[in-house]
Amino acid sequence: MSKRPRRAASTKKIVIEISDSDEEVNLTADDDYRPEETKSRIIDRAADAQTVVTKRQRFPTSKKTAAEGPAPKKKRGDKEKADENACPNENNPESVVQDTPSTSNQRNGAVGTEHNSEAPAPKRKRARKDKEDLKTAANETNPEKGDVVPSTAVTQPNDIVASSSHNKSSTGRSSFWERRKVWNIDELLAETESIQPQAARNIVKLFEDENTIPFICRYRRDLVDHIAPDRLRDIRNTYTEIVDLRKRAENIIGKLQRENIMTPEIREELMCAKSNEELEFLYAPYKPASKGTLAERAKALGLQVYADCLLYGSAPKVNLSEIVDRRNEALATEALVMSGICQIIIHNISKNTNVLEEIRRLQNVHRVFLKCSKTKEAKSSKSSSSSKASSSKGSNQNADKKLDSSKFENYFNFQGDVKTIKPYQMLAINRGEKHKWLSVKIETNDYLKRDLMRYITDQYMNQGLQYPLRREVFTKSLEECYAKKLQPLMCRQIRAALKEKGTKAAIDVFAKNLKQLLLISPLKGERILGIDPGFINGCKLALISETADVLYTGVIYPHGAMSNKRAAEQKLVQLLSDHNCKIIGLGNGTACRETEHWLTGMFHAGVLDSRIIRYSIVNENGASIYSCSNVAAKEFPKMDTNERSAVSIARRLNDPLSEYVKIEPRHLGVGMYQHDVPEKILTASLNDVVSECVSYVGVDLNTASLSVLKHIAGLSEKKAEKIIEHRTQKGPFKTRKDLLSVRSIGEKSFVQCAGFVRIEPRSVGGQLQNPLDCTWVHPESYNVVESIVGECDLKLSDVGKAAFIASIKQFASSQPNLDRIAKQHKLPMERLEFLLVALQRELLQDYRADLDKRPLFKQGLTRLDDLSMGEVVTGAVTNVTQFGAFVDVGVERNGLIHNSNMNNSQLSVGDRIVASVVKVDLKRRQLELRLENMLMETDTSFKFKAED
Repeated sequence: MSKRPRRAASTKKIVIEISDSDEEVNLTADDDYRPEETKSRIIDRAADAQTVVTKRQRFPTSKKTAAEGPAPKKKRGDKEKADENACPNENNPESVVQDTPSTSNQRNGAVGTEHNSEAPAPKRKRARKDKEDLKTAANETNPEKGDVVPSTAVTQPNDIVASSSHNKSSTGRSSFWERRKVWNIDELLAETESIQPQAARNIVKLFEDENTIPFICRYRRDLVDHIAPDRLRDIRNTYTEIVDLRKRAENIIGKLQRENIMTPEIREELMCAKSNEELEFLYAPYKPASKGTLAERAKALGLQVYADCLLYGSAPKVNLSEIVDRRNEALATEALVMSGICQIIIHNISKNTNVLEEIRRLQNVHRVFLKCSKTKEAKSSKSSSSSKASSSKGSNQNADKKLDSSKFENYFNFQGDVKTIKPYQMLAINRGEKHKWLSVKIETNDYLKRDLMRYITDQYMNQGLQYPLRREVFTKSLEECYAKKLQPLMCRQIRAALKEKGTKAAIDVFAKNLKQLLLISPLKGERILGIDPGFINGCKLALISETADVLYTGVIYPHGAMSNKRAAEQKLVQLLSDHNCKIIGLGNGTACRETEHWLTGMFHAGVLDSRIIRYSIVNENGASIYSCSNVAAKEFPKMDTNERSAVSIARRLNDPLSEYVKIEPRHLGVGMYQHDVPEKILTASLNDVVSECVSYVGVDLNTASLSVLKHIAGLSEKKAEKIIEHRTQKGPFKTRKDLLSVRSIGEKSFVQCAGFVRIEPRSVGGQLQNPLDCTWVHPESYNVVESIVGECDLKLSDVGKAAFIASIKQFASSQPNLDRIAKQHKLPMERLEFLLVALQRELLQDYRADLDKRPLFKQGLTRLDDLSMGEVVTGAVTNVTQFGAFVDVGVERNGLIHNSNMNNSQLSVGDRIVASVVKVDLKRRQLELRLENMLMETDTSFKFKAED
């Protein structure tokens, strides 16, 4: 039976909204998908069993009270932990301490059963005896050595135990927790992510069966309400957090059971917590404090009983002079005694769950500001560099001073409401603080402090004995508690929430940009010259064939001390002519703009024919990392690392996806403060994006490299190695089902990956055993497709041809045909429609062509100095952040289109745009643009060879 104190509001009629459960939602025989019992469902049933009480009795009845026997005795340590969260003098119909019937009845009357706020005055003799007992309990020390007897050994007077025991048995939580229901994983997932309960159950089942997101989004999307991959990734992260939350709650329950603190009520409340924050609030009162804290030291002096009397107003009154013990240095004066008592009270207030809940509520009600200012170190670098402290930190401090302070100028005198601060602003502020350019603090207004102090005072001081000492001690404790415990706690919570919000935004921006970068259309059928520009080591060259094989590597020196522009021009022209190459890929690293000026001069001088030769600026982020990696060493064991970088640049034009997957995504440079995000979280999220993109495009099972194959949904690096080993030893795969003969590829892995690998005709000699192996159609649906093809009087060998596509399109337009096939094969209509769409695609069509994101080609460069206000330029988006988009418009620096100049448009990496110049800052080499229009077509003046 609950012994929790209740507010008056809890007696009102409450309408409780209960989320759906398995008993409430009956799955009928017509349902196309009924999830079996999963691991999480087993956890949920265990959670239901953990609560012990099947139906919660909120308010005790007289029969129930009479039927219950004496409560088992608690250890002293348990009482202390429970007391940390107790509410003061709440009325309780029960007495925890059981004595003789007469004393028990008397004590129950003192506590009150009808919400009496005042207890009858004790008899004079009894009060005098209580004071003597208090004195005896506090002075139980060795008079010779002054050793302190731990508070657990102190015998409390009977009335003090009786008056405070109901406080200690109570959890002190509001009726908010009483309305909670122990949740199932799918229920909390549906509530948190605002999705349908049935979809949530299906998602949990699919994740428990280890289905990948690409597989779900393509072949099971009807079960998840057609949720997009990006959204499903967020849902999966939430699902993982919910599972971890349940495990954490069970671990806490096990710990409290071992400490003999657990009760059915505490267990149920812990299992009802819906977030880690709530769980920590509930666990806080029972979490053991450090032995070295001031509160623990005061408890060891035997001051716990006096602190309880003063905090809860229990009888008898406390007199500090009677507690003073001259033989003990820690209790030698009244000031020391009061200080010790205050430390215990401070600890108890700071652990009260009601107080923690109120702090969280007040943060949302009142305005809280984050303020930034320039640090003293930033203002005076001389003093900081001369200090011993800075020299002891070594390279870290020096590195900080090398940073460009202009990046943080907007925050040198910044103030913002924490509710309106943008995630990118918080990321910038955190970085500035980390590198000691900014000083950051959280400021709360006086209204918040007064409301919180009033709330805490009402919690403790409205009942019990009232006398000056109690008010003095409580006021002093509360002020110190707010200054040292509660306000720092608020600041930590607010900063943590802002950091989490910024981290999530950075990951989302990076993931979105990475996806767009990977899905840029490949440039097939062209020979490409890759140039890795440089000064000292020259410009490294690498020319690749239409199939990305390396035809030539070399170095030219158009810049630097060893420059020989004439020789470099002759070598470049001869190379392009000998290999009939018309495309140049120029890396955007060091000496990029100087090399671009050099190429522009060659166009103007007629050395290069502008009607034939074009060049594109290629993002070379990560190229140097790739050139030193094991992957590059295996591909080009005899090639110089600088030349490997040039090969990578050329291949990024030929097939961006196949080349970018060789590099860790975080090195690709498309993001927003990604270096400030925890590496583990960022890597996991970006790997999901890579897997989604690779699976979306698909790969030829007989030609795909290890770098690409390992990212296919359902495969890993080891499984990809086994696939390559199998095709090397036994020849190319003839059908998708041959994958099952590969060691380590089981039925589950095959189901996940089969729809994303293809058998292309040219890899098996031109003839396919089953043309469906080269389509989006999953092997599990081959029988359905064969039935459709038979009804249309078609042949599978004609898959992808124009006549075949026209017949399938005509068949799909007839609703009776669809209904008949769906009923015959017991297939959801959404999956049938997907099959028909897959059959209407051309064979070997690259799905990236649907996005139409080709590289931007140029014939010349404009200097930043030549631009003027209002001038119109064209370019391609290279990076998108929350505050704007960066665009390459053919000048030395990328221009920024701020959100305020977007004209309510949404840009993505690779988009072609027309923009006007808003501002040119020659000193800082910055260019600000305004979006004018979107270019719907790519470079139509330059024709590409059709893919064979």
